[in-house]
Amino acid sequence: MIHRIRERHAFERLARDGTRIRRAALWCTWCPDPDSTATCVAFAFSRAFGPAVARNRMRRRLRAVLRNLDRETTLPTGLLLIGGRPTLAEHTFDQLTTELSTMIEQIRRTPASSA
Repeated sequence: MIHRIRERHAFERLARDGTRIRRAALWCTWCPDPDSTATCVAFAFSRAFGPAVARNRMRRRLRAVLRNLDRETTLPTGLLLIGGRPTLAEHTFDQLTTELSTMIEQIRRTPASSA
């Protein structure tokens, strides 16, 4: 199950305790939460990424990829902040899926996510 991050304390926790994972055009900050039953996600795209239309389109595409990944396999529970470089807008849906699934696998391999 996927929820949105809206509370300030969740963003503060990500900044304080989060683990940063980077790919070519995609990055995320991950903070495990063993007490939670869901993955809570937020997106961070600066204005350098492009106009609001491009940023919102990327959020929708990444949300769709996450839903597909959640159907295939259970996502790790915790807080997840996802962002990307402007070159991410050129990626196809399949490329986004590959990038994000590789990143999720990296999260699973981090020692903190097995707690």
